[in-house]
Amino acid sequence: MKPILKWAGGKARLAPQIADAFGEACDGTYYEPFLGSAAVYLHLKANGLVGRAVLSDANPKLVEVHRAVRDNLGKLLSAIDDLPTDDWRERYYEVRESFNAGPQRGVAHAARFLWLNRAGFNGLYRENRSGKFNVPVGRYSKLSFPSPEHFKTVSELLKGVELVEASFDQVMNEAGEGDHVYCDPPYVPLSETASFTGYCKTPFDIAEQKALATMARKAAFKGAKVVLSNHDLPVVRNELYPSASGFHHVARPRVARAISRAARSRGRVTEVIATIGPLRKSA
Repeated sequence: MKPILKWAGGKARLAPQIADAFGEACDGTYYEPFLGSAAVYLHLKANGLVGRAVLSDANPKLVEVHRAVRDNLGKLLSAIDDLPTDDWRERYYEVRESFNAGPQRGVAHAARFLWLNRAGFNGLYRENRSGKFNVPVGRYSKLSFPSPEHFKTVSELLKGVELVEASFDQVMNEAGEGDHVYCDPPYVPLSETASFTGYCKTPFDIAEQKALATMARKAAFKGAKVVLSNHDLPVVRNELYPSASGFHHVARPRVARAISRAARSRGRVTEVIATIGPLRKSA
């Protein structure tokens, strides 16, 4: 099931491998604390692998979009239709300014978010330290959106889920026996010049990476199964998700990188899919 949002590092293509990493359907609650485009959840739900779900993100503007898709689809599609089409390039920065001016709640906000997601450079979502969306206009030959039928399918899959604006630790602290957790954080940079952690105004740096690994282990000790994705780097395998602490590196997929402005530098990179839990206290 393809998501309606374009998202840097989105997991639509890797969702089947991530589902395999869980090994079985979730009997408890499924948690996804780095929601993004919801690609993994949509795949799992469409295939009957999750029931109750708590989907969350630290960026409230993003969570509001998923709420609008779930609860107000008809009004959302009408609001998107009211935004620029033929003259979208000329009016891109006008829409971006309106988005940043707010209010950042409701259908109008969600429509602008989705429009900017389709009209902005490479579908990138990035904020500056002031919390302002600052992605430049894209280079597409035309502006395109998923079909209304696709929107409706995604809306139906989101029915009944709990959508939460929260940090990952707040949500993961709730996970326990029989629950599944999928974590797709902003990745550890491949190099000092390749850093991209600007999905919201607060950066996600190595301290946050370590805190996430600690929370994953705590959830595993409480009986949860946790799956995490990140770049396949020594610091990730040996320090953040080490085998000695109960992590298993179950897959090393190679994926296309599409953030870079220069097409020639958008090669394929290797990621790691790691799992942990459930763990016993002696582990």
